[in-house]
Amino acid sequence: MAALPVAHHADRVEEMVRPDERIVIACCLLVGVATVLLAPALGYDAWAWMVWARELTHFSLDTTGGPSWKPLPVLLSAPFAWVDGLAPFLWLALIRSAALYSVWLAARAAVRLSSAPALGSVAAAFAAFGLLVSTDLPRTALYGSSEPLLVVFVLAALLAYLADRPLWALAFIALGGLIRPELWPLSILYGLWCARLMPSRRAPIAALALCAPVIWVVFDWIGSGGLTQGAQTTLADHSADSAAGASIPALEVVARLGDAVIAPVLVMALIALVIAWRRGNRELLLVGGLAICWVGLVAVMAQFGFTGARRYLIGPAALLCVISGVGAASLLAMIGPRAVRALATAALALVFIGVGLLVLRSDARQLSVARLASKEFDQLSEAVVRAGGRDAVVRVGNPAVNPYGQTALAWQLDLPLSSVQGAWGSTSAKPNWRPPAVVFVAPQRLAGPRPAIGAGVVIRRLGSYGRWQLFRAYR
Repeated sequence: MAALPVAHHADRVEEMVRPDERIVIACCLLVGVATVLLAPALGYDAWAWMVWARELTHFSLDTTGGPSWKPLPVLLSAPFAWVDGLAPFLWLALIRSAALYSVWLAARAAVRLSSAPALGSVAAAFAAFGLLVSTDLPRTALYGSSEPLLVVFVLAALLAYLADRPLWALAFIALGGLIRPELWPLSILYGLWCARLMPSRRAPIAALALCAPVIWVVFDWIGSGGLTQGAQTTLADHSADSAAGASIPALEVVARLGDAVIAPVLVMALIALVIAWRRGNRELLLVGGLAICWVGLVAVMAQFGFTGARRYLIGPAALLCVISGVGAASLLAMIGPRAVRALATAALALVFIGVGLLVLRSDARQLSVARLASKEFDQLSEAVVRAGGRDAVVRVGNPAVNPYGQTALAWQLDLPLSSVQGAWGSTSAKPNWRPPAVVFVAPQRLAGPRPAIGAGVVIRRLGSYGRWQLFRAYR
């Protein structure tokens, strides 16, 4: 059975409006690089990937500290680690470029799925805008998280499937599975379907279907000596964005889907699925079913103690944005007179823009915070110098720091994450770090709670630089 065909008129519309893909990618890369110059801020996880990428090039991978292991960011960053000091910049440029490119792919997917050929551009515009103002795409791109790459792979897989290129679709799903394990079941199930479709190519199909979980587990074993270190780290995560701490974690995950996209996207997506059901549009129903199953899987995992953070829903959120674009075009196509349809299109666009501006306003505030975080990291490198330099800091013992600064300090000191003490949940009764150590203390707003001083610990102030205070702690 071949992949389900998409209406030929959608193909023609897309070909007429689509510029050369290489031009689009080049433009995304240029803008991505420009945004890094504007706010070069990496988050906690991204700094960990930089550390692991550097260790991977030195054959000394240690994944026992920091966030849960995730292979694709590390494998992609490893070549950057050979360029001294530029790895964070290059990674951030790649992620922000991917975020821009994902918006383009959402528009393309909406055109391919649209059943209203005259309104293909309308479907593209609503899908692209919905993804652009989704809650987590701009924020994860801002701090160098891997979610924008995940969206690129998910939408590229969808487009490859619709173009009747099952092996390419499977390859993109496999790449996405190196970022989120929720894609492993889809990779295996789609691999089985591909094997039935192309029995002569079962070997490469099996390799693609199974490579994500195998690579994930093997590298985690190499870096930690165990097969479940990443899962244990995720289960131990009780941060503020974890749904596992809710009374019913599964329901909390479902509720967070409403925060992942703006409300008009959910409404238009529901309308699109109702119309698709009535018209027997199996392609759109398949995409909707995939989004629902993905949310359900994250919810079930959260019920069993996994994090269930809202950003884990960015894949189904992107699919809903595509579906909503199709729904907007289908709904507007039902309006007869052209003048009335134009007014309805303008009204719907105003609703999307009005709600989306609230998200963009929040993103603007995040940009100022990101700039401050970037400045704080620059000050951290000078604070290390004020403390006597790397060797002087390490000679005292494993340094301690506010929890969110652990990975950045490990990068700065060229240490494994396990050799930097992030004072998670630090209280005077349970400081969660041990002297002797040089202690780097920043305000709580960006770096997390300050390392608390336990009983019997003597501290001596070494100095300060910018927002950082430096102490030497001993018993």
